Amino acid sequence: NLLTSTPSPLPENPMFSLPTFIFYCFTSTITPGPNNLMSMSWGMRVGFFKALPFNLGVITGFFAVMLLCCIGCAALNSLIPEIMGPMKILGTLYLVWLAWKILKAVYSLKPFEIDKKKAFISGFCLQFVNVKIMVYGIVSMQTFILPHFTDPWILAGFSFFLAAMGSGCNLIWSAFGSAFAHLFSQYTRPVNAVLALSLLFCAGSLWI
Repeated sequence: NLLTSTPSPLPENPMFSLPTFIFYCFTSTITPGPNNLMSMSWGMRVGFFKALPFNLGVITGFFAVMLLCCIGCAALNSLIPEIMGPMKILGTLYLVWLAWKILKAVYSLKPFEIDKKKAFISGFCLQFVNVKIMVYGIVSMQTFILPHFTDPWILAGFSFFLAAMGSGCNLIWSAFGSAFAHLFSQYTRPVNAVLALSLLFCAGSLWI
């Protein structure tokens, strides 16, 4: 039982490969996806520091989703294929909507205030329709973690690590958007088109 198992600080299977696991996590989270593209968009629009409430919402929601993936993989393994179908549909529709919003967005270099609470909620809620991180969490748990560990505290630690890795990459993308905001503001339509097409590609890749 996931919640009552005896703590085991050492891996049950010595074949667990930490370098391979970290490499998988990094390559999965640094590549373009809804979180990274939206973090970049926020960085472009309001700057790196003003985008932090959005990114804080991302990491909070990311961690919650990773915990749900952990519990779901351990307790509902047989239902995962049935759950993923509706989530793909919902995630695809949401990504198409985000692509449209970005395509129509107008960026200004003039400083303006943002609603930090709404920014946080936006980043948090995005995680629950972001199928990419759900697949990332499920593959991580099923392939790398659950075959080797059963202690709930260790699993919670891995969930936090997965979220921290992903959110760290989000901050990199946000910093990139902020650093090149002046350049991007001169080419708003092409930049918006590239970001929108990237999101549509992410939506399409869910079905490959």
